[in-house]
Amino acid sequence: MLRLLIVTAALALPAVAVAQDAAPPQRIRNITLQKGEVCPKSADGEIVVCAPAEVEPYRIPKQFRDIPKQDAPSTSWAVKTDRVMEDNRRVLPGSCSPIGTNGQTGCAQKAAEAWAAEKRAKANGVVEPQ
Repeated sequence: MLRLLIVTAALALPAVAVAQDAAPPQRIRNITLQKGEVCPKSADGEIVVCAPAEVEPYRIPKQFRDIPKQDAPSTSWAVKTDRVMEDNRRVLPGSCSPIGTNGQTGCAQKAAEAWAAEKRAKANGVVEPQ
């Protein structure tokens, strides 16, 4: 067993020495091959990377590219909270809604704002009195 380990280590040493002495590539060429073309041979100190034109540019597999689910378990809590806040905005103070107890103040406020806007318009001569 020990002999096998020593022989394996002795055989691996020249391969490690050759790999350390190898120079890095001087040039890397990326080539998109059209239908019927062949990848060219690389010269010394050069790496050639070939890709066919038909290959899709996406790295995400097709099964993961689907539209995300919109059902309740797949929805984040932030989105759920935003939906609840949007639904409750109708009944907050200052809203003019028949829902809830605060609709009355909002409708009165909107009526007062409309009256003030009409009064300003009349003062500026924009709207003729009826």
